[in-house]
Amino acid sequence: MNPSPFKPKVRCSLIGAIAIALCTTSFSTSVNAAGESVVLVATQKAGDRGPIDGLIDGLEQAEAEFGVKTRFLEALDPATYETTLRTLANRGTDVVITTFFAMGATVQALAPEFPDTKFVVIVAAPHDQEVPNARVVGYKTQENAYLSGTFAGYMSATGKIAHIAGVPLPFAWADYNAMTLAAEAINPDIETSVAFVQSFEDPVKGREIAASLYSQGVDAIYTGAAASDIGVVEAASESGNLVIAASPPLIDQAPENVGFIASFEWARTLMIEVENALSDEFQSGFRLGGVDSGEIVMTFPDSFVGDADRKTAAKTATQAAYVAMQNGELIVPYDTTENN
Repeated sequence: MNPSPFKPKVRCSLIGAIAIALCTTSFSTSVNAAGESVVLVATQKAGDRGPIDGLIDGLEQAEAEFGVKTRFLEALDPATYETTLRTLANRGTDVVITTFFAMGATVQALAPEFPDTKFVVIVAAPHDQEVPNARVVGYKTQENAYLSGTFAGYMSATGKIAHIAGVPLPFAWADYNAMTLAAEAINPDIETSVAFVQSFEDPVKGREIAASLYSQGVDAIYTGAAASDIGVVEAASESGNLVIAASPPLIDQAPENVGFIASFEWARTLMIEVENALSDEFQSGFRLGGVDSGEIVMTFPDSFVGDADRKTAAKTATQAAYVAMQNGELIVPYDTTENN
């Protein structure tokens, strides 16, 4: 199950709390007997061909699978976070699912006031103190990076590969280090580098950074910068180089250049969290999704035009690493050491 760029019937950008009252249309009118409602509040725009679109896909699946009423909202201004979540809880929303690190503190502070509402934050740091009606979900992002480093290590002819990330958060450094660890196991002399877009929503900057790296002899880039990846993939297509992305829809943008996808199953994650939130035995705290939970999957596009021998070796080694992760034989360290 790969996340797809599903587009809901109604999308609402929150300028202030009053906007919530205007955004009352759900994806459909189906409501289960208990009348549970699930609202996804995204801190990034839909249409990213990545995490937000994948979560929206999962929201539609949750509506069909569990019979709940669902709604999608965009809360793009941090000043609206608390008011948005408070308004939803006051309206009797059963499950509020939010996204990314900036929402973590807001949920931790607000959730105790609304014990009848379950709160979920997808991709954020664990709460300092566990909140009984809240759960935080993260991914073992270093697993994606290790798989990508394995593939890039075999594919690189110049011996120079790079990672492009959104912002220099600890997980981004862990990704870079995991990519480097895998690549160096293949070629001890390989040169790795990392660059930050300083945004998860700047394809123009992503393209500029990628174009610069390719011009310096890098011939394989692993990108993990959400919507900024669109620009990175564009640069790969223009330069004729390899890019490894984290979202299957990006294959269509550069079918000959996207050689490997190690993607998060955002839709599956949302489904897991909705099911947990609606359960009478809700599990709070912190959860990590990874290869073992089926929330990290691989795609090897047939359209990629890399060297045939290198492709065969890269695919074989990457598949072997994936199986080793599934079996618990390969544990990729979460090393957040910054590269100086």
